[in-house]
Amino acid sequence: MRRTTLKRLAFLALLAVLPTGCDLPRDPEGTLERARGGTLRVGAATAPPWVVHRTDGRVAGVEAELVNEFARTLGARVEWHRGPADELLEQLRKRELDVVIAGLTTTTPWKTHVGITRPYRIDEEHERVLAVAAGENATLVALDRLIEARRNSEP
Repeated sequence: MRRTTLKRLAFLALLAVLPTGCDLPRDPEGTLERARGGTLRVGAATAPPWVVHRTDGRVAGVEAELVNEFARTLGARVEWHRGPADELLEQLRKRELDVVIAGLTTTTPWKTHVGITRPYRIDEEHERVLAVAAGENATLVALDRLIEARRNSEP
């Protein structure tokens, strides 16, 4: 056989195998699949107006609304964990939480230890983001898609 024919056959074989082995992005710890139809563990640190702890025990604010919408897309219920941002981010780093909302920006020093979403809001000084466990790329992509869909639906 000619060299060109062999290259074509190898290329066709590669094309046939690729779709069966590609299920990217992945969550090594299975965060998105575990939360789907189950529970999304969310750390919420007070950071008005992004995150507000109400007197009735509920979590409100811009980021809480975003997380509640995300949970609805997964058919999940939100299990809220309240505390200081650094403690919640440490729990996220240890994978004890799935998402942290705390009025974070793209300049957070935690970005080397956790995954951060694309900015859901950009104002004069900051780009606001949420945090997920590092490496949980399917969860990150799902949140990013929701953020992008919301951005595209804004007037």
